[in-house]
Amino acid sequence: NCSTSTVRMVGSSNANLFASISAGICALWGPLQGGANEACVLMLERILADGGNVKKFVDMAKDKKSNFRLMGFGHRV
Repeated sequence: NCSTSTVRMVGSSNANLFASISAGICALWGPLQGGANEACVLMLERILADGGNVKKFVDMAKDKKSNFRLMGFGHRV
């Protein structure tokens, strides 16, 4: 994964531990890595604000006409 690879690459340059870990944390900033977690939390908050009707959101995800996606399932490669 991106953050682990970043830590290893920076560490391989003999950078100190703090610089390596800092680089890995920075790699989490992107929407395809750490941003995916944020999208999942926002989706759960949206479901809760809508009364917790999970079935409604699952049905929306199944509907091919809807662009709604359930976050937190699968992994982009």
